[in-house]
Amino acid sequence: MKKIVVFSDSHACPLPQSFLNVVNEADMTIFCGDGLSSLSDLMLNKNFYAVKGNCDFAAFDEELTLEVEGVKIFVTHGHKYSVKSSLLNLEYKAKEIGANLVLFGHTHEPVEIQSDGITLINSGSMSKNVFGERTYCYIVISDKKIISKIVKIS
Repeated sequence: MKKIVVFSDSHACPLPQSFLNVVNEADMTIFCGDGLSSLSDLMLNKNFYAVKGNCDFAAFDEELTLEVEGVKIFVTHGHKYSVKSSLLNLEYKAKEIGANLVLFGHTHEPVEIQSDGITLINSGSMSKNVFGERTYCYIVISDKKIISKIVKIS
């Protein structure tokens, strides 16, 4: 069983201590872009994975593929896949590479969708999502099963 914290679009906003406490207890942290310049402390964690977004200029890849507990995960910011218009391009990419789970950001809107055996998750935004809230996603993967929850930060 692996516990994963996923977040995106922090845009250099300070991360709340309550969130950092959750990160410290998780097995992995995945950042889906836009705000890499302010995450140097988190990057020291050996289980920190990140992709760069359209507002990042750090030397990170724009896509990442991970295998966790038998689940293939595709991570991207999403701007190159036109996620503000449709998630179809992301779904096609997942099928092409055999991914079971897609993690993305860019829209600042938290989304959890199941489509044709693929789970697509946008954790929202750690700066402010479209609903005016700060959110992240907490995922547990066990025996190839994905359990996820979008968490609002108060």
